[in-house]
Amino acid sequence: MKKEKIMTIKYYVILILLLLSLFVALIYAKKVYRVKNVTKVKLKETKKEAVPEPEATYEDLDVNDDLIKELTNKVSGFDSIKAGSYYGYFYQNDYLDLNSISDDVKIAIGITQNENFNSDFINATYEAEAPDGNKLNVIILAKKEIQEGINDFFGPNTTYKDTNLIDADKSYCGFSGFKFDETRNVYMNDPISCANFPEDYIDTKVINAQKKGEVVEFTLKIAYIKYEVIDADNVIKYIYKSSSSESYLEKHNILTDNSYEITNILNKLDSFKFTFKLHSNNYYYFDKVEKL
Repeated sequence: MKKEKIMTIKYYVILILLLLSLFVALIYAKKVYRVKNVTKVKLKETKKEAVPEPEATYEDLDVNDDLIKELTNKVSGFDSIKAGSYYGYFYQNDYLDLNSISDDVKIAIGITQNENFNSDFINATYEAEAPDGNKLNVIILAKKEIQEGINDFFGPNTTYKDTNLIDADKSYCGFSGFKFDETRNVYMNDPISCANFPEDYIDTKVINAQKKGEVVEFTLKIAYIKYEVIDADNVIKYIYKSSSSESYLEKHNILTDNSYEITNILNKLDSFKFTFKLHSNNYYYFDKVEKL
């Protein structure tokens, strides 16, 4: 009897311990659940939705702004008849960017960015000796100068392959005849001393300019100016919409009629939008040009 009583007490003790263990487990589980829920709530409360940055808006720029003048000057190198086969290059396609511009054109553009370009390379002309011993003058630009000019236009580290320009084997008065001399790593051309006057050119007019974030855009209207010299007293100035136009928009005798003004015919001319982008060195580089 005594033995049975002891066994009963043991069972009660075990049962009580089991109940206590279950009670403790329930309390622990409840605390863990509460902590997890509180954490979730806190995470939900502290998690902030990403607020999109306000989209950059276009800011109109004065067409006479110094930056616009600087950028339009950079793209004006092919507006002179001295550009030879590159004459009007930017206006011969509906779209151009770095990837669609050939190596020889990159080189020609680099030449137009040279500090001596506007003075027909007077300071880059040197005396040289031909194989037959004759003395001659020649324009010499170092490969480094060409690379610098290309980088000034397209951006740092722009790659290209050295080659002759398109008119290198032609007799032409202009800068489109530069040849690459790989033995000395220089580009060479005959002095630019054109005798024709007046010279054909492309007239341009900036009609609007905008800035959006790091992008600057400006739109040009263009007109091709061609001259016909009949005699000393009869020089005709013709205005065309494009280089391939067969009929002119206007005709003026420059000795008696100076009424030509591009602003009078803007609605008859083509428009081209140039885009330049700001880079980390706080300098704007050419991105693309497209016909509108």
